[in-house]
Amino acid sequence: MDAIAQIIDTDEYEVEEVLENWLEFLQQQRIASETHYSLYDSNFRDWLGRQQIKSSPLTERFSV
Repeated sequence: MDAIAQIIDTDEYEVEEVLENWLEFLQQQRIASETHYSLYDSNFRDWLGRQQIKSSPLTERFSV
């Protein structure tokens, strides 16, 4: 989560909150000692990319 927070220049707590809300749509993979996240379905990812998500400053900057 720290890496995501640094990339998008936001608080790690906000990243954690968004990931918890989106957990059912994400695949988690452990690589070495890091957790990597990806959307479970490419069609869903494409649909999200076309939506305007306005729930917080984080989701406005969170690219999918």
